[in-house]
Amino acid sequence: MYRYISELGFRTPAIINSLKIFIRDFKDVPSVSVTKLNSEQIYSALEIHSLPWKTSSDSSKLTKEFKFNSFKETFAFMGSISTIADEMHHYPKWTQKENVVTVEMTTSECSGVSVKDILLAYAMEQVATEVSATKITTVCDGPKVVDSQILQNWNSNFSKTEEMLQSFQKTTAQL
Repeated sequence: MYRYISELGFRTPAIINSLKIFIRDFKDVPSVSVTKLNSEQIYSALEIHSLPWKTSSDSSKLTKEFKFNSFKETFAFMGSISTIADEMHHYPKWTQKENVVTVEMTTSECSGVSVKDILLAYAMEQVATEVSATKITTVCDGPKVVDSQILQNWNSNFSKTEEMLQSFQKTTAQL
């Protein structure tokens, strides 16, 4: 399951805490309540997880173009993400042409970007990296991505960010 972490008394962590969910399984995601993120929250989430995604001018959707070395890699990526998206009950809008997948994400329940979009974007980045590092010989091949590892990394990104903020606060308090 997931749990929201309480505020730790930082000024900027209010943003981080509004984004933070700890997930053990993608099947838990449908039970996460969705709230539309504002542009500052979206930017913070993309930064926390090092996601090179773009936001629309009105911050209502995330977009990214993934380029692969072959159609087989493209298909392996889409197959892997389809499985994760199905578990999450959260589906991207995507188009594929040859070795390029163009993705657009938004959460219809809140008419904007939610933490579910950020999580799926993060999973896509992890899968894309693994696909590029794996020798894909047929369209049925898939990368050896383990959901639990993706989620463990997702969860640890928040912990690392909190540690950095705590260290920063201690340093500035000493000044």
